[in-house]
Amino acid sequence: MATNSPRAMVLCSHPGRLLNYSVLLNRLEFYHLSLCLNLDEVRKALAAKQRYSLFIHDDFVPGASALMSLKALSQSNAFRQFVLVGNFSAEEKSGLFQWAWTHRVPLLEVLDKPISLAQLREVTGSMVLYQSEDECPIDASVREIRDYQVPGDRHCDSALR
Repeated sequence: MATNSPRAMVLCSHPGRLLNYSVLLNRLEFYHLSLCLNLDEVRKALAAKQRYSLFIHDDFVPGASALMSLKALSQSNAFRQFVLVGNFSAEEKSGLFQWAWTHRVPLLEVLDKPISLAQLREVTGSMVLYQSEDECPIDASVREIRDYQVPGDRHCDSALR
């Protein structure tokens, strides 16, 4: 198992689909996964203060509440990039990208269901990966992160310079 594999969190209300995401993401070398059925489980997982490369929200339905939750997750600084999966029209996709740009939410892709391994491979292949992001604390300021260093590990410090 790769020790520097990216972390991913998946939010989906269907347990069977969560297992499918687990298989797909493992095939794409995402070995650190958090699979959540609801936002309460997302909050509990975030209590561990891990940083994630990717957040996948399956069955995303655009609306004021869902967009506010997405914005709050983005502002938590726990996720680098987001993928939304659902049934979207071309106008909805365009609107979601526009909204994300305006609210500084790093939206990587908006996909229609069902998704395939090929689609997920293409999306994850376009991700911006950060070296050693898992070792850096997520609730520290930039100054604290620059000063923080695991003994014998220069990754956190060098990743920010």
